[in-house]
Amino acid sequence: MRLALFICIALPMLAVSCQCSLSPTRSDKEIDIVSYNVHNLFDAEESGIEYPEFRPSKGVWTKELYSRRLSNVVRAVKSFANGGGAAHMRTANARASVPDILCLQEIENQQVLADLADRFGRGVYAYWAIGGPQNGIVHSGVLSRYPIVAFRTHSVLDAWGFGPMRDVLEIEVKCGDLGNIILFVCHWKSKLEGAKETEPARRAAAALLADRIRSIEIERPGVPLVVCGDFNESPDEYLRVDRAYLTGIMPLGVGPWPLSSEGAPLSVSNSWDELKGASADASKAALYNVWNEIPGAFSISYKEAREQFDSFFLSPSCHDGDGIEFEEFRVADAPELFAEDGRPFVWRGSQGFSDHLPVQLLLSWEGE
Repeated sequence: MRLALFICIALPMLAVSCQCSLSPTRSDKEIDIVSYNVHNLFDAEESGIEYPEFRPSKGVWTKELYSRRLSNVVRAVKSFANGGGAAHMRTANARASVPDILCLQEIENQQVLADLADRFGRGVYAYWAIGGPQNGIVHSGVLSRYPIVAFRTHSVLDAWGFGPMRDVLEIEVKCGDLGNIILFVCHWKSKLEGAKETEPARRAAAALLADRIRSIEIERPGVPLVVCGDFNESPDEYLRVDRAYLTGIMPLGVGPWPLSSEGAPLSVSNSWDELKGASADASKAALYNVWNEIPGAFSISYKEAREQFDSFFLSPSCHDGDGIEFEEFRVADAPELFAEDGRPFVWRGSQGFSDHLPVQLLLSWEGE
């Protein structure tokens, strides 16, 4: 098996942070982050690399349909403000209609990101970033009310025959007086060619991410780390496959597992106390699994199974009683986001949303 090549690129061509004179208007001590795989959102211009069904020259994809999809993404994201969202509720505070930070997967380019920002309201999002690879068909991007003060992308090349993987975005956001957080936005390899067959690519992305997290925790202990996106496997994937092979996300308490050529996996736990006990082990990047808050919920229906591909994972510093702290996790459950069979209402030519549901993380401030 060939080794993957890991590279970290600072400020690549596709990374853009646009700053304006506007500043966030929130006065409370909360940070609202939404992650959403919008399922192949292409603009109405033809570049030649789009999927065939999104090429205007074929007469199927139009400006009107693109506009409708933009509106539907906004509706899905705003559904949290209307009380939608299965959650373990910890606060009764009112929600803003637009999240402070919006993390998106499967957008075509920066034009789509800009068009979405306009749909949410001109001047709402003053900062944005998008990652590569530059010749990729779809990308991940971020819209933020708060300043993006640092940006990197991390790439996996030659990932076991599947080619360059989508970049992992790393941004540092200055959340006003609440302090800074470091946010990773991921979109790992799908299971299109088979779950076991594609797992090495996800393990490679996980190893890259885990290595970067370990470095940050050594260099900047205590800084809150938030990992989100579409991981194309559930946090308990290793148990779902009956421990038949190593997965990119591994339960913290399981092991020891054999060494793999991809590197150490991303370890997650359902217990903050377990995380604290593991934090002294510099060889592991251990994070909290927010799906523990709402057992039985799902974000995607994949091959008849209800899965938790879309997630947030948090560093122990998000639950140490000081500074920025975990408050709650929610999954959108507005009726319009679901088809009659109970699955997410995927876009089908002229109507629908996505095969994924948006997920939301609420952070709050603890301290004086």
